[in-house]
Amino acid sequence: MPTDIVRLHSVFDLAMRVGEGMLTNGAAASEVTATVLRIISSSGLRDVVVEVTFNQVSLSYLPDDYSTPFTRIRATGSRVQDFARLSAFEEVTEHYILGTVSLEEALVQVRSIPQQRPHYPRWLAFLGFAVMGGAAAFSFGGTILVVLTATLASGALVALTEVMAARQIPMFFGQAAGGLIGVVVAVVLHALAPAQNSAIVVVACIIVLLAGLASIGSMQDAITGWYVTASARILETLMLTVGIVVGVRAGLLGAELLGLHISVEATAPVTLASLVAAAVSGAVMGLGFAVGTFTPARVLGWMAMVSSVSAVVVYLLTEFVFDRVWASACAAFVVGVLAVLVARRVRAPALALMMGGIIPLVPGSRIYRGLLALSEDIGRGGAELFSAAEIAVAIAAGAVLGQLLATRVLSRRGAAGWAFTPVVATPFQTPRRRRLTLPRRRRRDAGRIEPSTMTGEMSALPPSVLHDLQQELDLDAPAGAVGGPGGHAGSGTTDGARRSDAPTQEDR
Repeated sequence: MPTDIVRLHSVFDLAMRVGEGMLTNGAAASEVTATVLRIISSSGLRDVVVEVTFNQVSLSYLPDDYSTPFTRIRATGSRVQDFARLSAFEEVTEHYILGTVSLEEALVQVRSIPQQRPHYPRWLAFLGFAVMGGAAAFSFGGTILVVLTATLASGALVALTEVMAARQIPMFFGQAAGGLIGVVVAVVLHALAPAQNSAIVVVACIIVLLAGLASIGSMQDAITGWYVTASARILETLMLTVGIVVGVRAGLLGAELLGLHISVEATAPVTLASLVAAAVSGAVMGLGFAVGTFTPARVLGWMAMVSSVSAVVVYLLTEFVFDRVWASACAAFVVGVLAVLVARRVRAPALALMMGGIIPLVPGSRIYRGLLALSEDIGRGGAELFSAAEIAVAIAAGAVLGQLLATRVLSRRGAAGWAFTPVVATPFQTPRRRRLTLPRRRRRDAGRIEPSTMTGEMSALPPSVLHDLQQELDLDAPAGAVGGPGGHAGSGTTDGARRSDAPTQEDR
């Protein structure tokens, strides 16, 4: 069996597994494409077409005009939020493109990531989301009783949605059930303690449910021109948000039948105490979200800091400078810049820091007021919901702009190819993609690679042999197995790049 054929399968396998892991965790199409191209380019392959869609990564390689194209497609699984695994995928990519690990070692590492145990116990993740809900209630001025109720309701709805997802029930119904739980708990609290502002419980539950849907990646795809992926992601987010609306609306109709009316009271005036409360609640919301999404422990403090800054900025701008839409956009811009800068410093995904930082900006109260007003005045309710949509778009646009400017500044300092620096760009074209994806600095002690003979060997094989070989190599070998796809790994780089896993004279 030609060594370079095995190497080609190994390189594609590594690139596609990393791309799948990033896409599953919500990374933008530009980031997934750039990361796959980093791996492909640093392995000595050119003219490889990378296509990233909503749930699929495909690679196609044509050695020359007379060869059979080599194409592989890998479909992703259901969406998850595990930023520890996302960080692991990016770390493997960084080590591989810098030449600190060989192709075989990178394959072993990337295959082991999906089998790793969660970074935190499952109960601790539920507790993180529950605490996030309680902090959201505190940010709206809830009393101790309201905060505790919101904490219990948030934990219950997250556990219920997880159970429904494990039983393969569509997530739309899980979101609807979560919204219904929030209203039911608020109605019970109102019945037991009428003096409490029980509507805050519903708002907190909406924020918890929306936290997983605040897909910066989908809006980044739309803004930067990756329209195919963006359209599917935005439709998914829209449908799941409609699920929340259906659940909350059903609960409100039931409350009206019981003669109950729970509304959000006016916000308290700006004082030093309210500013401190916004900062503390923002930090706790970010911390709870970080734990619930299995963010590495070294990033927890940074996540809380970014979220706290976001909460303070939007609070001050809303009260003294702009309306809520522009205030949210400015705060999201700050989050985008901080996320990029902090991500490179702590070696963590910028996506995780952005997702945690925008949680205090989620327009949960506006969504609730819009749903509450629909039964009385459809026009006013629709205006509130439209305003909430404006805020959501402003958050995404501000965060993407902050990312874009921060990455451009880092690129001038020679950090454009750093694995933890996101790539925010329009769909790549061949002359540009190498500058966008490959790092400028490589290890000096890595061995120089000779030109690969892969093109000649690919041309010599008939399509039937390639088909059978692909079926054989697609079977995952056990971790560390010598005979697996990574066991014969050679590697190459383009433009005189250096790699540490140079093929031996025998391989050539």
